[in-house]
Amino acid sequence: MKKYLLAFAAMATLCGTAAAQSNVTLYGEAEAGIGRRYTQDTTGMITNYLGTSRWGVRGTEDLGGGLKVSFNLESGALDMATGEVGGNGGFNRQAWVGIGSGFGTLMLGRTTTPQSRIMGTFDLNGTADGSSALKALKLAANGSLGGSRQNGMIQYVSPNMGGFSFNVGLARKDDTGLSKNWTQVAGAYKNKQLTVGFAVQSKMGDTANDRNGYALGAKYDFGSVVVSGLYTQDESRSDGKGFGLGVAVPLGSTTVGVQLARVTDSSNADKDGASAWELFANHKLSKRTALYAALGGVNDAAHQSVTKGAKDTTFGLGINHKF
Repeated sequence: MKKYLLAFAAMATLCGTAAAQSNVTLYGEAEAGIGRRYTQDTTGMITNYLGTSRWGVRGTEDLGGGLKVSFNLESGALDMATGEVGGNGGFNRQAWVGIGSGFGTLMLGRTTTPQSRIMGTFDLNGTADGSSALKALKLAANGSLGGSRQNGMIQYVSPNMGGFSFNVGLARKDDTGLSKNWTQVAGAYKNKQLTVGFAVQSKMGDTANDRNGYALGAKYDFGSVVVSGLYTQDESRSDGKGFGLGVAVPLGSTTVGVQLARVTDSSNADKDGASAWELFANHKLSKRTALYAALGGVNDAAHQSVTKGAKDTTFGLGINHKF
């Protein structure tokens, strides 16, 4: 009996140690404001304008020997006006499990694409869904090269190697619903002031409108001003080639900025030459909470139902909180 008690005590100790080496975190974002989105005729409550209202659970377990298992389940976008979740519900933003070490992390499931992880930094207003000039023309990380997430992905995320890192994503056409297997590679170099990045994606189809896509970006922090530039060749010829430029000025707890974007070489005559602009101001109340104000505009058929030659504007005032 004494041996069994000792064995049970040893097992309890091991379980307690394992539990101490594991962690699970509940996190999220809540955002709402007053304004008007592109193509809307009235002013009212807006949500998911600066960021995306969402919630998720993520965690890690230390397996020892330098190995860790990690997972992430995330749901959004939550409409703060109605409490409804957009998309297909469930964990529609992140649903993956992975294993990692000092040599990097291998992730399996639905997760953020390599280009979105790397190229998002070049949108100085955080790829804002409502006002971003880059998003309006599908140049932002969540608009170009197939979007910001992919189903059934196998993704390798490298460790930081002297400021350089890279990601590789692969997905079978049977999992994505595309006509071809999906491949994407992205990388970045970052130091205290300079960030440069790239992304390359294979063709997603076999039509004359499909081609390999790529993106290049650079950002430099001068201290008193941050300057960013972005160039993309979308995988869809109808979306053309895009140019983006942004300037942001930090003023204590407030950052003000402007971004401009333009599309050229589009096979769609209604989109060729489309342009967009954006003015924004974000004021931090704390590390987790910020007030935002934004004003933007597009011309041509840049955004959904905007017709050729037409102009449309958007504006928003709101609060964003991360937990």
